Amino acid sequence: MVRAQSIHRWGRERIENGADGFCRGGPIPWYRRHAGTCAAIVLLIAATAEATAGSGPGLALKIGAQTLEDPVDLDNTTRARYELELSSARQWDGHLDFAFIFGGSSLGTVSDDLAYWDDDVFVEESYEDDLTILDLRLAARLYPFGDSEGIQPYVGAGVGYFWFIDRWEDTYAETVEDPMYPGSWITFETSDEDTETLAQGFFPFVMAGVAVPVTDNFELMFEFQYDLEKKDSGYDLGGPIYLFGARLRF
Repeated sequence: MVRAQSIHRWGRERIENGADGFCRGGPIPWYRRHAGTCAAIVLLIAATAEATAGSGPGLALKIGAQTLEDPVDLDNTTRARYELELSSARQWDGHLDFAFIFGGSSLGTVSDDLAYWDDDVFVEESYEDDLTILDLRLAARLYPFGDSEGIQPYVGAGVGYFWFIDRWEDTYAETVEDPMYPGSWITFETSDEDTETLAQGFFPFVMAGVAVPVTDNFELMFEFQYDLEKKDSGYDLGGPIYLFGARLRF
């Protein structure tokens, strides 16, 4: 018996067929997996240590929308995005800070169901994929007007590392006539589930925005980011991000 495959099993088919990609060459060495995180922590600690009084590190929460260029062969896809940011104190008379950002978007669930006869066997197949994109980012931001009062525009750039994650569950069932009791039917069902990383890798990005002070240590943020060359294993996950958030400086 030949088992039919669901048309939406693009992700695992690409991996199983040996598509080229960052994650196809075996396990990633530990120093490459954690290099970005270590660099971000070192930079933030160093920047904070040199900070002047009244411009301490900040913690921000941002929400918005992310448009992905070509996720899972669906053309442009826009989804909600959430970010948690840890920023250094403002340096060089308030003209520069560094940000370490963790963010992500859910692409939701893609599912498919098949039912067909194969000779005297009734076959039912069900596929479900829960897709998520997560990334870590390290950015440097320049504030042209420093710590001046009022709206404070900024521009920046950085590097990130992303993971395109598929949490999947498959169910396969065969229903056959019971040879011992003609007219009665027996169903045999199996299921399997796992989590796979469909794509991952480094990518550059640029950003621009404005910070709007509300109190001495609290500000609102309006931010635009654009991810460049966020590609791996045939997926293109780059595109624009629009965010609104609030930041508390300590």
